[in-house]
Parts: sequence; C-alpha cells; structure tokens
Amino acid sequence: MKRSILIFAATLLPAAAADLAGSWRLTGNIAGVAIDRACTIRQTENKIEGPCKNQVGEVVLHGAVDGKSVTWKYEAPYEGIKMMLVFKGTLESDSEIKGTITDADNTVTGSFSAKRQ
Repeated sequence: MKRSILIFAATLLPAAAADLAGSWRLTGNIAGVAIDRACTIRQTENKIEGPCKNQVGEVVLHGAVDGKSVTWKYEAPYEGIKMMLVFKGTLESDSEIKGTITDADNTVTGSFSAKRQ
C-alpha cells in the first residue's frame, strides 16, 4: 500500500526543469528571414533569461522550461518596427532544442534549432 501511495505521489510532482544555463547558438527561419544568434542563458528554477546577440545587435529572451518543453520570447527589430517572436521547442537532448517560431499574433511562422556551445 505504501508503495502505491509513493508511486501516485510521484506522478503528481511537476517534471523537473532541464538545465539550460550556458551558451547556445540559435538558428532558424521565419517568413524567409534567417535567425542566427549567440545566446547566453541564465536559469533560476524553471525561468530562463539572457542576451542573444547577432551582427546587428542584442535582444533579451525571457521564458520558462517545463520538463522537456521550452518556451521563450524576445522583441526584435524588423524593417523599422519591433516584432515579438515566440519560440516553442522541445529539448531533444542535453545539447539541442528544436521547435517553432511565431509572431505574437500567430500570423507568421517558422522553425528553429538551438545547440549548446
């Protein structure tokens, strides 16, 4: 009986957040626009944040990790306007995330990959 209770209790616990802290290379494409950024992710519990740089400038991502699911967003300049990009991915291994990119309104979509450096 005790074993059944322990197993049941374990299923109620949230999945542990993967450790994403460190340097990542983010590449992708959304609406024909290439993305290539070097990101330094900091993590506190399941929250992530950090700068992502490319040759044009720097943006700051903010997001969360839930088990193997990773979501973040950042605001990036595009043709004179600021565009919010939302990244939803899955941790494929300890060193790779793959997923989709959308704008804040879900009208533009693309895909991305991030690899630990």
